[in-house]
Amino acid sequence: MTNYLWINPVSAALYEWEELDQAVREQGFLPVQCQGNHIGLVREKYRTAIAGASGCVVDMRCPMAADYIKERFDQPELLFPPIQPILIHCALELQERFARSGDVLTVTTPCAALKQLGDGLGLAATTFQTWNEFVQDHGITLKRKALEKSPIPPGFFDEFGKDVYTLSSHKKFDAFFLEQKHKNIKLIEALYCEEGCHNGDGILEEVPAE
Repeated sequence: MTNYLWINPVSAALYEWEELDQAVREQGFLPVQCQGNHIGLVREKYRTAIAGASGCVVDMRCPMAADYIKERFDQPELLFPPIQPILIHCALELQERFARSGDVLTVTTPCAALKQLGDGLGLAATTFQTWNEFVQDHGITLKRKALEKSPIPPGFFDEFGKDVYTLSSHKKFDAFFLEQKHKNIKLIEALYCEEGCHNGDGILEEVPAE
């Protein structure tokens, strides 16, 4: 049996890759990479969603952000398209390629929300873990870098032009919807963690209080 491992880009950025690669191999894991252009695929799905929308499309890449907006600010003009996050697209590809014939796949996430979303898919021979869970379970004690910027920062939809508004914290969501700004745009880019997933609760060694 081979234990395949996908390390999400945010977690991978916390270390020197050569050291991380060696550490996980010593624990019996074989790191793997995606082959598909899931970034481009997801971006085009949103382009299509906007083209056919009569209201404002909400970015679904961050489950915590999408859930927060839907629970507190859901209005008829807000549209929540069934577009899976890039991490899930990648996991589906890897599961099809590697999780078969007795082999297993572990997919790491930068936050608990993406782990829960992955768990809900019920993928055979595939486990989703936050990065903190993975390193704790397998004794990875490498020194982490301090990330001042996310490898996946806000701005994913910049090429769509002025019809996009970017928000990267739930406090910014509150102010935005209080002013009803969503009525004048086509797409809300929404990230729950301030400035991106490098502040996710699955990679921070200490999670800040609300």
